[in-house]
Amino acid sequence: MLSEGEIKSLLYKVIMNDPVLSLIPEIEIDKHAPVKEGAVTERIVVVLPGGIDNGQLSRSFPRICIYVPYINYVKDSNMEYYTPNRKRLTALQNHCIGKFRSGEYVKEHCCLYELDTVTTEDEPDTWSSIVNVRLRFEVVNTKL
Repeated sequence: MLSEGEIKSLLYKVIMNDPVLSLIPEIEIDKHAPVKEGAVTERIVVVLPGGIDNGQLSRSFPRICIYVPYINYVKDSNMEYYTPNRKRLTALQNHCIGKFRSGEYVKEHCCLYELDTVTTEDEPDTWSSIVNVRLRFEVVNTKL
């Protein structure tokens, strides 16, 4: 069994060792710093929904949320809106599918993580779109 903090730390290390994801300037656990319009950068947040209070877990579904800032501000006659950076969203989504699809066994913790789902969504409050990578994380009992 692993604690919530250990799972988050393990995924943080996975991100930091990835040649694409580690280049994103802000990588945090649980939440990102507040952002202001016009000063938004790409960022990653590792979260584990459920609020277990660091209890021991044998199976969970942590998420890696990759925030990609909007690129254009459009002002039509009746509407004002931002447009998502679809090219970057697609590239990150494809990278995460390739990275996490086959799963990985972590021998030192006797656990396995693999891709559950990858979705994209808009979050206008942070002037960003999100690549939401949901992983299935499971502690594997190797003793019979």
